[in-house]
Amino acid sequence: MKSSSLVNSWTEWGQLEIVCVGTARAMCYPDESPSYPWHVPRSNSLQRYISSMVGPRPQHRIEQAQEQLDNLADILRAETVRVCNSIDEVFNEDIEQVLPRKQTIPTDKASTLPDGIDLRKGKIEVCRPDEFSSEEIRFDHQISTPHFKSQYQFGLSCPRDVLLTLGDTVLEAPVSTHTRYFESEYYKPMIYSLWNRDSCMKWLQPPKPTCSPKLLFNDVDFWKKNKMKEINKSVFASSGYKTNLNENEIVFDAADIMRMGKDVFYKKSVTANNQGFYWLRRTFPHLRFHMMHFPSDTSCHLDCALMPLRPPTAGSEGLILLNQNYSPLASEMKIFTDNNWRPIWGPLSCTTAVPPLALCSANLNTNFLSLNDHCIVIEECELPLYHLLHDELGFDVITCPLRILNEFGGSVHCVTWDIRRDDSCIDYFPNQDYETECKIDLNNYFDSKMLPVDINNKS
Repeated sequence: MKSSSLVNSWTEWGQLEIVCVGTARAMCYPDESPSYPWHVPRSNSLQRYISSMVGPRPQHRIEQAQEQLDNLADILRAETVRVCNSIDEVFNEDIEQVLPRKQTIPTDKASTLPDGIDLRKGKIEVCRPDEFSSEEIRFDHQISTPHFKSQYQFGLSCPRDVLLTLGDTVLEAPVSTHTRYFESEYYKPMIYSLWNRDSCMKWLQPPKPTCSPKLLFNDVDFWKKNKMKEINKSVFASSGYKTNLNENEIVFDAADIMRMGKDVFYKKSVTANNQGFYWLRRTFPHLRFHMMHFPSDTSCHLDCALMPLRPPTAGSEGLILLNQNYSPLASEMKIFTDNNWRPIWGPLSCTTAVPPLALCSANLNTNFLSLNDHCIVIEECELPLYHLLHDELGFDVITCPLRILNEFGGSVHCVTWDIRRDDSCIDYFPNQDYETECKIDLNNYFDSKMLPVDINNKS
């Protein structure tokens, strides 16, 4: 039944009707944080001279990123878009490679259109965080609390990281990163606009962590002593999935969470601890929360590792896309296979190269936005993913250029936040023993048997 609430989103695949798209305006290279390393140069040659980047970003990079975000907003707003039949090539200056691409053009934005397939997707209301206040947005001024100071903050490119919609509730995430501590404040004029329009909307924030370097983190200099790849390979699973976060406070990023109706999945990561998971279970008792562990991946956020494509129905099985570089625990995937969800391994990215100051790895290729259960938006150069979704699985696929945003924190899913979908709190996982699952001691958890990667399991 269609919800009467303006704010309503229970899944990742219900018909999208209202969405927030981030902005790159005034973004900075943020200060270092004990939570995880930010701008460590990816190039070995740069690492000989620069340990990290902090300060204002070049204006031309901000403009390039903003152009791509604006284009995504135009595609989402458009009633109809045309996905080109042809594949052309584009030279990517950041990685100095020529990449094939498949373009999508809003039909109302072009006087002449190339040959292609017209997709009537319906108009989606798009909100931008810098459109609701006349106050200047700045991230180059010092913020301070009784526990830390930060001179340069992150920015507003990735609303998905700090805001989450659970049904009719807007949730501000209790982030652990110093440079993002007040990030959700910038979205409050937009959230107040929703609040004033929707008398049914709820608005919550967990207890705000102190993010004290001594109280919340095991070692202030952790990332000076350790490299992420080394921890992924040798330490994470064997330590019982410990990170530099301890369990003294409640912390998680919103993007560590994936919504699938009555069931919600949560990734243990460098930005999400067990306390955050327990808070969600206690605060939303009408939902079922499931912990996900990825033994070879401590990195933040679930939306590159596990992405639902569509739910099971009477006539077809559900599909869940996995990233073959981030294999989950076999035991934690059983809830999917027991409920007629088929795991599908996504292809590798079109390139392993990333910009010198990229915030993200090449594994962003599986970071997409579902407009409904049969239409998906992906980055325009990710043709291996396009062929899987469109040619093999039968989805309508819309493409958009978004590679610049790798340096600004994410891809299509990261730079958006669902506000309203036409969906409801349906039980897509009726076959489970949730009571037994809730008794698992997550603070002493050592299962490390990963789901074997089967790249032939696609269709």
